[in-house]
Order: sequence, then structure tokens, then C-alpha cells
Amino acid sequence: MQIFEHELYRQDLNWINQVLTVPSFRILITGATGLIGSCMVDALLFANRFLNKKYTVYAASRKLDRLKSRFPYITNGSDGIHFLEYDVCSPLEAELDLDYVIHAASNADPASYAKYPSETIVTNVIGIQNILEYAKKHQCAQVLFTSTMEVYGQVDCDRSLKEEDFGKIPFQDIRAGYPESKRVAELLCKSYHAEYQVPVRIARLGYIYGPTMLQSDNKVIAQFIRNLTQSEDIHLKSTGIQKRSYCYVADAVQGLFWILLHGMDGESYNVADKNSITTIRELAETAARCGNCKVVHDYDPESKPAPSGMLHAVLDTEKIEKLGWSPRYSLKEGLEQTKRIYADCRI
Repeated sequence: MQIFEHELYRQDLNWINQVLTVPSFRILITGATGLIGSCMVDALLFANRFLNKKYTVYAASRKLDRLKSRFPYITNGSDGIHFLEYDVCSPLEAELDLDYVIHAASNADPASYAKYPSETIVTNVIGIQNILEYAKKHQCAQVLFTSTMEVYGQVDCDRSLKEEDFGKIPFQDIRAGYPESKRVAELLCKSYHAEYQVPVRIARLGYIYGPTMLQSDNKVIAQFIRNLTQSEDIHLKSTGIQKRSYCYVADAVQGLFWILLHGMDGESYNVADKNSITTIRELAETAARCGNCKVVHDYDPESKPAPSGMLHAVLDTEKIEKLGWSPRYSLKEGLEQTKRIYADCRI
């Protein structure tokens, strides 16, 4: 079954559309085949097909074949959806007459950071510069940049992280190219806003999961979801004491639209679910219960931990909640929803 046809996924898309009250706009979404971008495209397609909206959507990806593969239920140019083959590392030369740009193109999993550290840095920094230059030249109504909670680095506190917090990042570690380049990208956004009045907002995403995850996604929660979908034992390869803020993809996408439509220019907003804060060990146990499997503790107590490590990565979401957003799914509900959709519709 194609994911867009799944009734539960359509319920998610309808939920996202509760915030999209405007009848029409023109929007570019980079990274349109990824976890976040693809769900956004599906939500806007749903609005055009079933909610009588007239959104013009330019779904951008480096390769046209990826767009066709991810969206086989879309005919390019139909239902207001247009495929755009575009590498964000090059200037955007198309004359698109846009109201909004959501820049979601980035490597987003640890294997990519390690294997392609240079490409990760260049994509994050040059990519947002090209988008900001386009917005500056064409006077777009709004730009939204999707950043990451990893920009906070190692913060010496045990409370939830507010948008003004910051910590240390071990820049000598190759993997640090991801959070460091996201930091630079955020600073570019703020600089273009201050110097050129480009209307840009920043969303710092927590750990996002859901049925639009790619099979190649190797984040811990993606691995756990593949295990629970196939009723396989979940192998915990560390003590699992790291605490994280999670958020189901449909909730996160709705949060991004809240920021796009109701946020303030030049501001950053944490996007996560305050009711889905858990350690990796607790996440494994919750996933195991959803999948009727068990957790296997498969780690060497004498081994050194992997060098990623935000130990306490919990986001304060008061700022985005003041815009009117609140998530729908608990962690258990989100995992169960993902299981039901993911089992039928592998991306």
C-alpha cells in the first residue's frame, strides 16, 4: 500500500491541516523526500485534494528520481504539486514567486555525519545561504529553517533547554560537523534578518520519528521501530541513560507550520513533545511493549561510550506552546501509530 492511501496516515495529515487555515499560498520545501519534508508535501497534497485548498507546492530534491519514487501517487504538476530537481549547494535560479520557503534539506542521521562530514557541513552552511539569498532577492514572505537540538551541545545543567541556552561542542570530533554547521546556519539566518531584513524563523527539532522515516535511517529510534514492526528483540548497545525529547512526525510538522504562520522573525523555537521525554533505555522498553518483543542488553561495560553525546538533551517547549501548538501523540501512541502505518507502507 502507498502511504498516502493509509487511513491512519490520512488522519495524521488531516490533523496537520488544522493549523493551515489560509486558503492558498505558494511554498518551496527543500529536502522534500526526507522524514520531515515528505510529510509536509503529503499534508499539503491532502489539503488540495480533500480540503478544497489551493496550495502551490514546489517539492525540491537533488534528484528527480527520488521525488518520483517517494511520491508515486503524484503526477508532477497535478494537484498543485510541482517537482523541482534542485541541489541546495547551488544558487536557486528558478523564478518561483514564493510566499514561503521551508528549508529542510540536510543529512539527518549519524551514519551520514560520519561518512560524509564535508558534504554535511557544506550542505548545511551553503544550502541556507543560497535560500537566504533567494529570499533576499525575491522578497519572500517567510523563510523557515529546520535546525536541530544538537546545536545546544553539552550544557552544564539538568533542566530543560531554553532557546537562549548554549553549551560546548567538541569541534575536533568529525561528527561535530553536523551541530557546528547548524550553528553557523542559524547565525546566518539571524544575520540576514538583522542586516537585510530577510524574514526568517528557526525551528530546533528534537528527536523526530514516524512512518515517513527512510529504511536507511540509522538513528536509534528508527532501529527500534524496525525491530518492533518485525517483532524482533531490541538490542540495547549502551546503558541507555541518555535522556531525550521525542516527537511524532505529524506533531512536529504541525509545529513547523505553527512557527511559519505565527512565529516571530529572527526567533528560534524548540519543537518537541514535553510528554515524550525519556531515556534511551526507557524508549527501548516502550518500543518492546508495542512490538511484543523484549530488550536484550548487548553492551560491554568496559567499552568507551560512542562520542556523540548530549547526555541530557531535553527541550523546553514553552515558547512554541505560547503560539498555540500542542502535540497530539504520547510516545507510546506515536510508536503504535508508526508501527501500524510502517508495517503496511515501507518508504
